Amino acid sequence: MNTERFTSQNNNEDDRPVIEIPKSVVKIGAVALATLGVAGVANALGLFYSPKSPEKGPSPAHQVAQVVEDYSNGVITELPEDTEIHTVTLKEGENPTSVAETAMEEYNEKNPENKIDPNEARSSVYETAIYMEDLYKHETGNTGIRPRATVDVAIGDINGDGQPSIAVTKIEDKSK
Repeated sequence: MNTERFTSQNNNEDDRPVIEIPKSVVKIGAVALATLGVAGVANALGLFYSPKSPEKGPSPAHQVAQVVEDYSNGVITELPEDTEIHTVTLKEGENPTSVAETAMEEYNEKNPENKIDPNEARSSVYETAIYMEDLYKHETGNTGIRPRATVDVAIGDINGDGQPSIAVTKIEDKSK
């Protein structure tokens, strides 16, 4: 076993303390610093890039919202072929989100083998309803959606992922 101390303290001829560090300890420190320096440079150059998870695109709900936004802005003129549009007239106490959720429940009862994923549906309905409500307010000048307004709810493979989705695609004021 090596009993060499890492440091030793002696006094020089002026009686000032002097700390002596063995050469082996200095060499180990120099190697450690050099290794850290090389690793830092490699990291800065991106040589250690390792994503924590594979790159993912937007969520299915966000994809649905993007299709609806493009449709409402005229970027695309039609929704995918298998998409059904359900027009619902709002009654007192209803809103676009509630009628879309009711439409989803009805769809899922009629299509138990090809149900709309409720989690995705909540996200896509929420995103598209917010967007359509803002568009409605901007176009009509109304501060809120009134009863007798009509809401178009789209159900189908809106984002092209092979799964049924649901979204609010239009709100019109029919109360006037």
